[in-house]
Amino acid sequence: MALRVVSYNIRFGGGRRVPLIGAFLSSLDPDIVVLQEATDRYAVDRLAELTGLSHVAASPGVSVAALGRSPFATTIWHSPPGLRAFLEFQPAASDLRFIGLHMTSGLSRRGERLRLRHLDAMAPIIGPASDHGTVLIGDLNSVAPGDEPRVAALPLWLRLLLRFDGPIRTDVLDRLQQAGWVDVYRRLHPDEAGYTLPAIDPQVRLDYLLATPALVPRIQHCEPANDAVYARASDHLPLVSLID
Repeated sequence: MALRVVSYNIRFGGGRRVPLIGAFLSSLDPDIVVLQEATDRYAVDRLAELTGLSHVAASPGVSVAALGRSPFATTIWHSPPGLRAFLEFQPAASDLRFIGLHMTSGLSRRGERLRLRHLDAMAPIIGPASDHGTVLIGDLNSVAPGDEPRVAALPLWLRLLLRFDGPIRTDVLDRLQQAGWVDVYRRLHPDEAGYTLPAIDPQVRLDYLLATPALVPRIQHCEPANDAVYARASDHLPLVSLID
C-alpha cells in the first residue's frame, strides 16, 4: 500500500495558524505527517484532530513530531548534546523507517558547521545508505549542490546572516550524497527549482526527502505543495511524497 507522506515546518509551533495548517494538511490527504517547529503539544494534538491522523508522536519542547493514520510500531527521540533532537519512527504497517529532522538554521559557514556536527551524531543511528528502507525527511536548513537560491529575494533575516557569515555552503547535502543518500526531489525533477521558502514567494529549497538508493524506485512523487489559499499557513511549503 502506498503511503502519502508530508513534511511541514509549521513555524513557531503553529499558534493561531493551526486551523489553517490543519486545513492545508487535510487537503493533501496524508497518511503520515512529519512536522518541524512543532514544540506546542496542544497544537500538535489539535492538528491530529483536524486531520484525522489520530496517532501522534510528539514531545513537549521538541521541534520534530509525527502524525499517522495508522499506529507507529516504534518512536524514539534522539537528543545529541547541544543539538536539536531528531525522531526515529516506523509505521506498524510498513517496512519503512523514517528519521524526522529539523536542523539548525543559517545557510552559511557557522550554521553548516553545526549541521555537520548533527550528521556526525546521527551517523551511528541512521546507518549506511545501503540500508534498504530508511528515509531522512524534514527541514535540513541546507542548500543542495547545484541548487541556485534567489539570494536577492530571500527574507531579510536570511540575507543579513549571509552578509555577516559568508556565502551559502552545501557541505551537509554534499556529505549525505557522497554517503549514498539520494535527494529524491532532485532525482525526479532535475530541471525544476523546487523552492520551499518563503511560502508566499519561494526562493530557496530547504525541505528534503532523502532515501536509500534501493528505495528510490518506490517513490512515485516528491514535490512541494504550493496553494495560494494556504500561503500564510507557515513560512515553508509542505513537501509531499508518495512511497509504495
